[in-house]
Amino acid sequence: MPVIEERSVLEDLLRRMYWIEAEMEQLGTWEARIQLMGDSTEALQKLAHDSDKHRNILQKWLLIAGISIPLNTPPGLPSVMFNFNGMASAWVFHEIMKYEILARDSYIDILNADNSVIEDMFHDETNRKEFINDIKKLVKDEEEHRKICSSQAGGIKKIV
Repeated sequence: MPVIEERSVLEDLLRRMYWIEAEMEQLGTWEARIQLMGDSTEALQKLAHDSDKHRNILQKWLLIAGISIPLNTPPGLPSVMFNFNGMASAWVFHEIMKYEILARDSYIDILNADNSVIEDMFHDETNRKEFINDIKKLVKDEEEHRKICSSQAGGIKKIV
């Protein structure tokens, strides 16, 4: 697995993850709630509430590292991602699950960044340890979200 070896790459990934949590996942869960009209509300609320928490965690670390909070879609991310019109609940969760997996894997990439990059970003050892612990929590949460989506999606498979 490639390791993040440049601060600018880690900064870009943190900005993208902030945007995914702040905008994309929130829009996805709200769009799903509209489409499903009250079905699976508890699962969707869990995803939305955790996404709010994740956004706050990422915002904290962006500010500590002196990285600007993105006000527009960062390069590499689509401006619109979800259209659940006419989809059954299982398919809605199948689509959301793709982004939960992307988020989990991106947080794992952050954890696997070269130590020197993290040290350059967070000079204080206490901050580095707290940052790593927060990112580990995000990995755990995203895996839980994947499981929630998987159980809501059931055993559907996409035939191409």
